[in-house]
Amino acid sequence: MGRQATIRESAVVSGLGLHTGRITTLRFLPAEVNTGVRFVRADLPGRPRVPARVSAVVDTQRSTTLGVGRAVVQTVEHILAAVQCLGLDNVEIEVQGPETPLTDGSSRQFIEALEGAGRVEQDAEQEYVELPHAVAVEQNGMTLCAIPAEEYRVSYTMLYSHPVIGLQFKEVVVSREVFVEEIGSARTFALYSELEQLLKAGLIKGGSLDNAIVITDQAILSKDGLRYPDEFVRHKIMDLIGDLALIGRRLRAHVVSIRSGHALNVRLARAICETCGIG
Repeated sequence: MGRQATIRESAVVSGLGLHTGRITTLRFLPAEVNTGVRFVRADLPGRPRVPARVSAVVDTQRSTTLGVGRAVVQTVEHILAAVQCLGLDNVEIEVQGPETPLTDGSSRQFIEALEGAGRVEQDAEQEYVELPHAVAVEQNGMTLCAIPAEEYRVSYTMLYSHPVIGLQFKEVVVSREVFVEEIGSARTFALYSELEQLLKAGLIKGGSLDNAIVITDQAILSKDGLRYPDEFVRHKIMDLIGDLALIGRRLRAHVVSIRSGHALNVRLARAICETCGIG
């Protein structure tokens, strides 16, 4: 087992929130051993803390939202994926509003900020989850399971009837190097046909080609083209890693997904916590 770690100094990231459309700023801060990862609503009286744990999930519509009382923090998955894959265990994240910045729709700016802040090992061992048996959840033709393994591996199959996306599959061993080089820069995406419905639901107010890929019936709309031929499945893996980070410990499991999204990801995180007695 490795040692727990935090960042050496603070780091700041600012940008638009995807759903609120508001400019927001977050600040990464060092945290004491065994603190875990938690968000702080620095704009609210009393600076309420929201733990990055599956017990705090209050919504999974198009992103993962955490909340305690009136303090909510929306779209946390890209940040949590970066924190975990960079080997950080104890980090406090101040947020000046109800949503984190989307930046360019990936984890790239969070990676850069956290790496710039440095990493400091602490005087305690990292906590791991070792499954006693396979854990699986399914819903509406989507399946997600975690199988006992010696390392953290993700196999993701996405299947869209949309001709531009179709079938994509990728398998990765979850590590710092793989995340930085293969997963963390993959951006969020949406079908053009979904945009009107999402706007009517009060979502994606901050969405644009600066922070998302839009897919029409015939083409992919992206400011700089695709970063990878299979960028869509890579982003789905990033979301999955970020959502499963809400377990609060590091996984030793092979996670196999067929078309899962935030809701099913969170269901698996809850099932793993229940199976392993994690409060």
